[in-house]
Amino acid sequence: MPRWTKSDRSPLGNLRAEAGYSRETIASILDLSLSTVVRYETGATDIPMGIAEDMASLYKVPFDTLREAVKATKEALGVSTQGRLNKRKVALS
Repeated sequence: MPRWTKSDRSPLGNLRAEAGYSRETIASILDLSLSTVVRYETGATDIPMGIAEDMASLYKVPFDTLREAVKATKEALGVSTQGRLNKRKVALS
């Protein structure tokens, strides 16, 4: 499993950092635990659609950009991204 550092973040982590937010700040704004934000950024947990929409808005990126970041993270983990987008979660499996 890939490990990302500050200088080599996951694609979703890059979007967050480029928007100027820390994981702790995003967790607070979205009323999530820090561990949940980490699991979203590392691809360990699928992101609920509402949270993904909020992230895209906070990061000031189109939703498709956020979805592509999730897809790139999953691909780096070797998770298949072929298939459909679950309507309730940003899951590309």
